[in-house]
Amino acid sequence: MIFETERLYVAKWKAGDLKVLYGLFNDPAIKEFILPTLTIKETKYIFEQQLIDYDKDFPFGRYFIVKNSGNDFIGLFLLREKNNKPGVEIGYSLKKEHWNKGYATELVKQSIYWLTEQQKFSGIYAVTELNNIKSQHVLLKCGFNQEENVMEDGKEMSLFSMMV
Repeated sequence: MIFETERLYVAKWKAGDLKVLYGLFNDPAIKEFILPTLTIKETKYIFEQQLIDYDKDFPFGRYFIVKNSGNDFIGLFLLREKNNKPGVEIGYSLKKEHWNKGYATELVKQSIYWLTEQQKFSGIYAVTELNNIKSQHVLLKCGFNQEENVMEDGKEMSLFSMMV
């Protein structure tokens, strides 16, 4: 486990989790904003590479978001180096049936606390699609500041930042 909230925890992938990951990567609500449809072969490559990268690039990587009660896999969490920024980028995506329950806010608040405790980063960043208003609202509620839009992979995105 990386960190825990009252109702959720964020955990590394483990051998045997490929089917869970494939299901999440191809969930319509999750791929709406962050992923194209992936084949099982593409998912397996990402999965295996991430298992290797946990040891050499921690805390950067992709993680599962899991409900404490029932241990249901409800989404994905991302920590990655922010290009040209002295900080870390967070990202998250939840299955649609878990939207509007406060999970995203709970997750983002605890990730800020956990990242601040690491004392490795001077800033935390997040990007959203321009039309992902709900996620933008979560970031603002958690103390992020909206910056000028940025281009990522040829697409204009909303940028949010927080200095720690």
